Amino acid sequence: MMFSGCSNTPPTVRTVVTKQTQYVLPPKELISQCLPAECDLLHNKGANADLADCLTQQLAVIKKCDTDLQNIETWREAKLNELN
Repeated sequence: MMFSGCSNTPPTVRTVVTKQTQYVLPPKELISQCLPAECDLLHNKGANADLADCLTQQLAVIKKCDTDLQNIETWREAKLNELN
């Protein structure tokens, strides 16, 4: 019986490199839904002051959504820089 452990041939050493994909999602607070502000113009008969207030509220919602999108882009760029 021959034992391979007694062989004069040195063992072959191999280096194995594996890559694993890891998905990273943006923070939840950056992807919240942007809902329009609730304006009760029907009950107030659409007075000019109420209409102006409603418009101001809608513009604030749009600004918040735009800020969130800019923050997502900043986060994305930071993650890309981490990979490079």
